[in-house]
Amino acid sequence: MKRFSVHKIMKYWAMLSVALYSLVFIDVSKAGDAAFGIPISPNAHLYTYFVINGMARGEFMLGRLRQKDMPVLIHMDEVTRKIILHNLSAQTIRSDFQADQVLKNYLDLFPH
Repeated sequence: MKRFSVHKIMKYWAMLSVALYSLVFIDVSKAGDAAFGIPISPNAHLYTYFVINGMARGEFMLGRLRQKDMPVLIHMDEVTRKIILHNLSAQTIRSDFQADQVLKNYLDLFPH
């Protein structure tokens, strides 16, 4: 029986939520909000950022991220936060795409 770590499960769910949000956003932009009945939260990228940020803290506390990894992680966190905040203030298809990409890149910094 294969053992799954909490890290792998959380990383999988975070990636899945980013992908799902992207697909739903694309579908909503094509079909309109009425097709789903519930509008997509404009804060979905922010929620995903909070999840990934919490995962980074957990990885560091569990010892999976070393001290030498921190400058890159801190820089990526700052870049991600700026892009997410920009996306919240001026949501466009381009800013949503940038937010998706930066969240994916942030998540890719964690060891597999």
